[in-house]
Amino acid sequence: MHDYRTILFDLDGTITDSAPGVMNAFHHALNAFGIEPKTHGELKKVVGPPLHFSFAGYGVPEERIGEIMEHYLSYYLPRGIYENSVFPGMEELFRCLKGAGKRLVVASSKRQDGVDTVMRYFALDQYFDFAAGSDESVGRVTKADTIRYILDTLDISDIGSAILVGDRKYDVEGALPFGLETVGILHGYGTEEELRKAGAAFVVKDAWELMDFFGV
Repeated sequence: MHDYRTILFDLDGTITDSAPGVMNAFHHALNAFGIEPKTHGELKKVVGPPLHFSFAGYGVPEERIGEIMEHYLSYYLPRGIYENSVFPGMEELFRCLKGAGKRLVVASSKRQDGVDTVMRYFALDQYFDFAAGSDESVGRVTKADTIRYILDTLDISDIGSAILVGDRKYDVEGALPFGLETVGILHGYGTEEELRKAGAAFVVKDAWELMDFFGV
């Protein structure tokens, strides 16, 4: 059992299985640029990291990232965002954690409006005290930017009282600069090797193992 006051959760790949919608939107955007998508396995890797990194990995120049993002959003916002589901056991976990008096926070690389939409659509906002995503208009782009914003906004000075749950190395790497411990969860899109190599302090299989981890 591990006792933390505040628990930060990544969204895509941690709370929800958003891969179908993200991959379909990414594929749609690449097609608009005449880029042949790679294999299904390669496309799955775009779920989790900030999208501008993923598009750059396909050779899209920096000056055209905004343009290809518009194509991505033209599919994702009206359709892809709903090609999504909550991982088994996660809502039960949230109910138990809230019942135990924990403060729950979303820390996502997804755009803020996308975070808000997903949380409302699945009625998960009832469990969370705060939800933060990326917002390029204020320079909040990386996972570390989002975590810094959360720590400052919620005035979390005792870093040992908080922990982040995520499924990819980007979550772990975003938390490390602040000394924030991380739990890797394997029902998402990363592997145990990836998470441990990045520096995850703990790794669990799924929501039920996470319940045991938090003692709820």
